Amino acid sequence: MLLVGIGQGEDIDTLSATRAAIVKSKLSLGDYFPSAGMVFAGQGFDHELMLQTINGEFPGILLVGCTTAGELTSDLGFSDDSVILLLFYSDEIQFSIGQGSDPEGNSENSAKLALGEAKNGLGKEEKLCILFTDSFTLSANSIVETLNKNLAQGCKVFGGVSARPFGTDLPIKQFYRDTVLTDSSVILLFAGPVEYSYSLSNTWKPIGRRATATSVKGKNVLKIDDMRAIDYYHYYLGDYSFPAPEFPLAVYEKNSEHFYLRVPGGFNEEEGSVLFAGEIPEGAEVQLTEALRNYIVDDLKDTSLNSSKSKKKFQPTLAFAFSCIMRKHLLGTRVKEEIQILERNLPENIPIFGFYTFGEIAPLENEDRSLLHNCTMVTLLIGTSTEAETTRSLPSVKESGIAVSLLSDKELNEEIKKENRFLRMKFDRELEYRKNLENVKDFHGSILKTINQEVEAARIVIQRKNEELEKLYQQLSVEKKKSDDLLLNILPYEVAEELKERGVVEPVYYESASVLFTDFKNFTLIADKMKPSDLVRELDFYFSEFDKIIEKHGVEKLKTIGDAYMCASGLPKRSPSHAIDLVNVAWEIQDFMNRLKRSKGDAAWELRIGINSGPLMAGIVGRKKFAYDVWGDTVNLASRLESKGEPGKINISQFTYELVRDKFLCEYRGKVPAKNKGEIDMYFVMDKIKK
Repeated sequence: MLLVGIGQGEDIDTLSATRAAIVKSKLSLGDYFPSAGMVFAGQGFDHELMLQTINGEFPGILLVGCTTAGELTSDLGFSDDSVILLLFYSDEIQFSIGQGSDPEGNSENSAKLALGEAKNGLGKEEKLCILFTDSFTLSANSIVETLNKNLAQGCKVFGGVSARPFGTDLPIKQFYRDTVLTDSSVILLFAGPVEYSYSLSNTWKPIGRRATATSVKGKNVLKIDDMRAIDYYHYYLGDYSFPAPEFPLAVYEKNSEHFYLRVPGGFNEEEGSVLFAGEIPEGAEVQLTEALRNYIVDDLKDTSLNSSKSKKKFQPTLAFAFSCIMRKHLLGTRVKEEIQILERNLPENIPIFGFYTFGEIAPLENEDRSLLHNCTMVTLLIGTSTEAETTRSLPSVKESGIAVSLLSDKELNEEIKKENRFLRMKFDRELEYRKNLENVKDFHGSILKTINQEVEAARIVIQRKNEELEKLYQQLSVEKKKSDDLLLNILPYEVAEELKERGVVEPVYYESASVLFTDFKNFTLIADKMKPSDLVRELDFYFSEFDKIIEKHGVEKLKTIGDAYMCASGLPKRSPSHAIDLVNVAWEIQDFMNRLKRSKGDAAWELRIGINSGPLMAGIVGRKKFAYDVWGDTVNLASRLESKGEPGKINISQFTYELVRDKFLCEYRGKVPAKNKGEIDMYFVMDKIKK
């Protein structure tokens, strides 16, 4: 069995507030004496008197707690000026407490001292740890990490960092039994059949660009990227603003999109550094974040519904709520909505107990390792695994039979004056909330302006980059066309495309194609009489004209070797008229040569042409300086036909003659001996057949 009782006393008088909290918290326990307790209180109370009063009512109680930036319970709701008390009783769950105060401010030692003392008070292995700690002298992050390493396996850490309201410099305190502590850690351990479930609510969203924490000293960040940390905040919030805690930094884990938050808590204008509530690793990526009030409220509505969901079915007895002071600060006059949402969404009539912290402690969902959070609401439900129902609803003061004494006129007058002072204090605080909201609104305006400037600057950069890319694309297109044109000067179009797409070209067999060879008469003698440069220019003159002619007829140039010119028809694109096309090419080439001879006389060169048709193979040879070429007996015979031809004539084979006889008049030469071919039938093309 696990029973709890909660009470909240709101007053400006310490005794009145404490006694009210005691009376209410005792109601649910009935005759049971509490085994352990927690107490949270605002800064305006005499905390030593408060602890003495509680311990006087419950001698020897295992009591822990701390000061807050605001309290919240299901008794009176939210308050900045209350004492709230939680009492535990169980006949099966063990409780134990411990505190750690290291004289040198060593956070690891503080955690180990508190945990060691608490463990000594248990007869079983701990199942749950609740922590309240300082975060100014000590490192709350280091304390949580130390507990993670030293607690029993599966025992998770929850809790909050002791706090105070904004705008005050009062000491942050921890409570342990009947002692008020500072610079300390206190913990409460649970052992036995305790069960729990929890959820996290965090709505701060990254804005602006990511940057890098390039210089860090402890909790102080000196530089972000190439600017001072304070200037990083000035950049977004305005030149005359301070690093507003409403705009924490998202700190990204390495190689991850997941982040945790760190709230700025102070700054050094001269040094340009910003002090954060927890450490930020040097070299970590950071990004400014913001949140809107509606987002905070809506997110809590969703996440609080998940708090009751647990893999283990149990009836929760109590709900803890540890919420960040930043949430309270940003919600302002709507801060009461947080406890109202919890009351609506958590199990009916479950007692709720919590406070506004300087840091929240809990694991991420589905993880064992607890972390220090900022700007988060941690909702923790606890109960036992042995009973279906263990809670008792909190009776009203009227139901409890608490006597209400009548006051004298003088006492009533003093009570009214006290109440007026209390109301004035609340009213002044409401005005402060509204003023803060106006400041936040101004910050949002400055951020929006800066973000818009960043967006516009990014747009200009993107536009410029697009223009540069367009120019590069155009240049690339020009160079690609040059490359393609160069490739097409070497290879047929179809072959070039295959080579670009696949990197290789498969050889192709053609059942029927035609091959042409040319050769200049007495070229060796001509070459001996000319300067090399003149010879090359002359060859270029002739071959360029040949190129024009074959291109007109769709014939494929293969190569030139010295004074020899070679081309083919019917490949790579097959054509039934390949022989006719190639003879037409030869006819125009010889016509060009005849016209040149008439104009230049004996200075003109004379040309032999040979053509053969038949099957052959075509493909690319080599990896470097590759060439498109043809192979087969058809090719060899075409070369023999050229060598057995006569200047100014077109010499064709029997195979070619059969394909062109309907288009050209040919003269049979008889069987002519050819090297390595024996005697073969040859024909001279004499004229075109007129229609």
